[in-house]
Amino acid sequence: MIEAFTLATAHHFGDALASQARLRYKIFVAHRKLPHNHYAGLEYDEFDTPAAAYLVWRDDAQVVRGLVRLLPTERPYMLQAYWPTLIADGALPASGDIWEATRVCIDRSVPPQQRLRIFPELFAGVEEFCAEHDIKAIIGVTRPHLVTHHYRSYQWLGQPAEVEGEMERAFMLKRGEIRSHQACDKFAIPASVLRMTLTEPFARAA
Repeated sequence: MIEAFTLATAHHFGDALASQARLRYKIFVAHRKLPHNHYAGLEYDEFDTPAAAYLVWRDDAQVVRGLVRLLPTERPYMLQAYWPTLIADGALPASGDIWEATRVCIDRSVPPQQRLRIFPELFAGVEEFCAEHDIKAIIGVTRPHLVTHHYRSYQWLGQPAEVEGEMERAFMLKRGEIRSHQACDKFAIPASVLRMTLTEPFARAA
């Protein structure tokens, strides 16, 4: 099951907000040695705002082991701020119906077979989130093989370039393409995986 929350709704999910920041610290700071902002074992950046949505996969102990952060492109976002040259035509999205997937990470300490399931389950949740909120597409920056391994339909937005020590590339996935049907079938991931709080619904940034 994938849980989705914002700063406004995180109190319905225990310490999930802090737990996702601990995972980010573990992956990006402790493992990859990147100079990301962090404090007391929590990684954070300027995009952790009320406009951000966090989709997480938690284990039985309620520890976040997988994460996707979504940012609406009508507000400041990472590709726009740090890597605009990855967009070949220079036309950066700025719309409430195109969101950016960022800080995607999976805990490497999870058993391998379970770890393989987390990525497609997370993005199945992203597909549901997009359908629920009339989001037409997501964009992001990642290593190209992660896109080609999981997806058959996608759009490259420019050429590869070095990003934080890795060759990465900007991509777009349109709604209907975000769920990896092949991987979801392989791991018997159900049609609906997303849990949201019912008391404070998500809303687009105004």
